[in-house]
Amino acid sequence: MNTAPWLERAWQEFCDRLQSDRLAHALLIRGPQGTAKGQLASLIVSRLLCSTDQEHACGECRSCTLRETGAHPDFFSLAPEEGKHQITIDKVRDLIGQLSLTASFSPRKVALISPAEAMNASAANALLKSLEEPPGETVMVLISHDTARLPITIRSRCQNLTVATPDAAQAVSWLGRQHGLSPEEAAAALEAAGGSPLRALDLHQQGQVAAYRDVQAQLDRLRGQQATVAATAQSMDNIDNDPLWLYLSRVAADTLRAGFDRLSGASRKRLVDLQQRADRNRQFSRSSVRRDLLLQDWLIEWSRLDKS
Repeated sequence: MNTAPWLERAWQEFCDRLQSDRLAHALLIRGPQGTAKGQLASLIVSRLLCSTDQEHACGECRSCTLRETGAHPDFFSLAPEEGKHQITIDKVRDLIGQLSLTASFSPRKVALISPAEAMNASAANALLKSLEEPPGETVMVLISHDTARLPITIRSRCQNLTVATPDAAQAVSWLGRQHGLSPEEAAAALEAAGGSPLRALDLHQQGQVAAYRDVQAQLDRLRGQQATVAATAQSMDNIDNDPLWLYLSRVAADTLRAGFDRLSGASRKRLVDLQQRADRNRQFSRSSVRRDLLLQDWLIEWSRLDKS
């Protein structure tokens, strides 16, 4: 199977459940963003739609051919519309209606919802009954980057498949073997991406790794009172919202880990708060909340890190 090596455990769990008839009608693929959960979901969808009884989708039957073309009548996908961040109740109702139809070519119908936490409260409630009692032979596959944002009623109705962030050695090896990064390039990209291999690859390809190191340097200067909050904020103007908050979260976490024994209790508490605030601000960055105000408040707190 030509796939990321850290997916093999979750894939084998799926295969074992399917073969022993223990596969639930609703699967929740959970794990950090950038760990190839979408690749795992694609393999699972293809296997569930395949007309043969093999460990992997055969790639040759009528069902697999339709899957390759992207026009399989028994496969349904649900995601936020372009330019939007939520999956609405109308979209969920449309999906439920489509799933009530009889399967055309495959042993079952399959629906993929990604990311599941994009469903608003009404949409999640509308899905509940279908998760519990899907129409006909249906399997729903949900992908979640942040299960804490999923209602417990959704989580409790799904069978989990967990994808963990791979260890650094495995990720460096994969980035080198599959994408040609040197060990030094891979390590630097992984540091910027918080260990996420797909995000590391994306940052490397976009030339963003240097931006992460620049953020580190700017924060060091601010902490050492060698720069002002305003100047530091201005130095980050050219970094997009999502990577900026990821970088700030990463720097706070790394600072806490590296200096845990030397830092005062107040400083440790402030670093935890700064990391959590950066993570929250990543979500706010997709809303109308002003980035400049969020960043200014964050940097003010960072500048006070060594003060009691």
